[in-house]
Amino acid sequence: MEGWVGRLIHLLDTAVWINAVTMPHVLPPRIRRLLETSQPKALCSVSLLETAILFRLGRLTLEGTLADFFAAGLSSDLEVLELTPGIAAGTNELPKTFPGDPFDRTIVATASALDLTLITADSAMRDAKACSIEYYKFKMSR
Repeated sequence: MEGWVGRLIHLLDTAVWINAVTMPHVLPPRIRRLLETSQPKALCSVSLLETAILFRLGRLTLEGTLADFFAAGLSSDLEVLELTPGIAAGTNELPKTFPGDPFDRTIVATASALDLTLITADSAMRDAKACSIEYYKFKMSR
């Protein structure tokens, strides 16, 4: 991770990552352009767990297996960032109004701790103003 962090700019929210892999057409063109650059991007390791839980609960339907999805979604320009003690502590420093979802809290705390811009369609993450945000309004398109 140390070699990447200095070059990272963007952290992907779990939903952004899933949508980029499974249905990139729902992402606005400006977000697709950000994701298509060769600039290294990051994903929190907790997003892997969140994705697995969504799949197990039937809230994420995939063409193949979860392992196939992970293989397709973990490209060479995507660094998986591990949870650190500093990031874990940072989850407690978010505004009191921030929702309690541990995945969202960890993702925002990671972006904040590593000075990354979080790409998200989650207005609660945007409104917390706890990190730099590249926000877009999610619209399901055909």
